[in-house]
Amino acid sequence: MSKRVLLGCLTALSCAIGFTAYQVSVPDLESAQTSLFRGFDELERLGAYVVGEKGEKIGKIARAGVDALGNDYGAGNSYKIDGLFNSYSKYGSNYSSTSAFNKTATNPPKIVIEHGGDVYSIGLLTTNKFAQTRGQKINPHLLRAWIEAK
Repeated sequence: MSKRVLLGCLTALSCAIGFTAYQVSVPDLESAQTSLFRGFDELERLGAYVVGEKGEKIGKIARAGVDALGNDYGAGNSYKIDGLFNSYSKYGSNYSSTSAFNKTATNPPKIVIEHGGDVYSIGLLTTNKFAQTRGQKINPHLLRAWIEAK
């Protein structure tokens, strides 16, 4: 069947049942993901890590390594008592005020970089759209997707 006949059939069908046909443009998700993941690659290169409410290190933004959030047996373990990916911990639950995954968290984890003995804040790791920060707000679900895209 030719394209013209197929389009004619679709147009006739949409007119017959009372629907209007629309052309939908789909964004290039692969290039958007690649662009987004470059930011996480840069944070990994800089040695960025996630810290909790009292400044304790939760894990490095890295896919591999002892302190890496990508290490399923270390900082990225979903059973770690104070782990980011433990849905029952204070940093991973949907209900804790210190959790990255709580949409109303008042004190979510921070992303920081240490350089020359100084600590620089990059922003917050949070799903809270209204959280106040001088830096960026990074969604922990995107961090998890980057880690899993090994």
